[in-house]
Amino acid sequence: MNTNKRELLSLIQQFFLERGVVISDDQLPRYDFIAAGSLDSFEVLSLIMHIEMHCQISVPAELLLDKNNAEIGNLVDAILGLQ
Repeated sequence: MNTNKRELLSLIQQFFLERGVVISDDQLPRYDFIAAGSLDSFEVLSLIMHIEMHCQISVPAELLLDKNNAEIGNLVDAILGLQ
């Protein structure tokens, strides 16, 4: 499945919203979910599985190990680079 940036950002934004974390559209790309402490390690894995299921791609662990990918915009760019 070929997902575009807007769709992936929306998917991630919805994931956070379902967990009670409201992030505005303009803040979303720069939102650092690790620094904010909005997801624990289990929820980070849940986020990745959610993305993998909806986008039908495999997200390698290296993406999660890169601290720059804690910012949603960077994570999205890295995931889109896998397609």
